[in-house]
Amino acid sequence: MATPDLLEAGIYTIPEVAELVAARQSAVRVWVEGHAGKQDPIIDNQLGRVGGKTAVSFANLMELRFIARFVQAGVHLREIRAIMQEAKKTLQHPHPFATHTVFKTDGRKIVAEIARRNNLQLIYDLKSKNYEMPSVVMKSLKENVVFDPQGEAVAWTPRPKIAPNVIIHPKISFGRPVLKRSHIPTATLAQAMKVERSAKFVADIYEVPERHVREAVQFEDHLRKAA
Repeated sequence: MATPDLLEAGIYTIPEVAELVAARQSAVRVWVEGHAGKQDPIIDNQLGRVGGKTAVSFANLMELRFIARFVQAGVHLREIRAIMQEAKKTLQHPHPFATHTVFKTDGRKIVAEIARRNNLQLIYDLKSKNYEMPSVVMKSLKENVVFDPQGEAVAWTPRPKIAPNVIIHPKISFGRPVLKRSHIPTATLAQAMKVERSAKFVADIYEVPERHVREAVQFEDHLRKAA
């Protein structure tokens, strides 16, 4: 498997992933690295180690969103692993859960059938009498993600309710959270606020709306509390 261009793939450490997908670092580490002698990793990590630390790509981050949401919905890791592995083969894509395919009608049916074969009864829809992916989970995963014409996920708004102007794009600032228009990292604005203690002053320095500075600070605060 070829290593993607680090300037375009996005780079996320395990602590950063944990914050973004609102999961425990210890859980994310198992999903990414596995557990020696007990279980293999759930994802195929595109990056491995970067700068001496385990890091994952944006595509991996999108996959880890799926894992986190399904774990939160009560799905066991062994079932998630089986679904992801079979989906790769059936949909013929190394990272199908980082694409729009799983949200299309045919894709949903295929993934739902895979889940059914793995005894995931959670997805049985009593109204339609068909097996489907959990609608609440699937809706939350599809929303706030931008897909390119080929169906690959290319951008994500991780906290749309509190920070609608904060996005993650793998080709911008190595995938760090940034303001949508100015591309200024939220961490930079939050740090400036700690020093200057004035949203207006920071907004003037970076030439962005004051509300965007406050949004960035709120976003960073929320991340710290998420993992």
